[in-house]
Amino acid sequence: MSSTVGVGIEVTATGFDPARTLVTWNATYGHFLSWGPADYTVKNLGNSVTNHGEKLYWSFIEKPASTAEPVIITVTAADPTTGLVLGTSTVMLAWDGDNAVMVKEIR
Repeated sequence: MSSTVGVGIEVTATGFDPARTLVTWNATYGHFLSWGPADYTVKNLGNSVTNHGEKLYWSFIEKPASTAEPVIITVTAADPTTGLVLGTSTVMLAWDGDNAVMVKEIR
C-alpha cells in the first residue's frame, strides 16, 4: 500500500444506478478514507460510512490483536426514498502477516 492511501473499494452495480442510491459501508476493523479530485486531501471517515457509491479506501493504523480473524466489509445499496435494499455485497480481507491484507473473498 506504499503508493496509495489504502485498499481501493468501489461499487459495481447492475440493475440500478449507485449514484442515485444510499450506499452504506461497514468494516469490522480499520477505517475508510476518501481521497480524490477536488483537493486530493485524505479524509478519515471512520468504520461506517454512507455515500452515493463514490470510491473509498480501507486502511488501518495498528495491527489487530489477532490476525487470525479476517476484516469483513459489508456494502448495502438502498433506495433513498423507500429504504428498499437494492443490493448487498461482502468483501473479506485476510491478513498477510501483521501489516498487510489481501482480498480473500467477494460475495
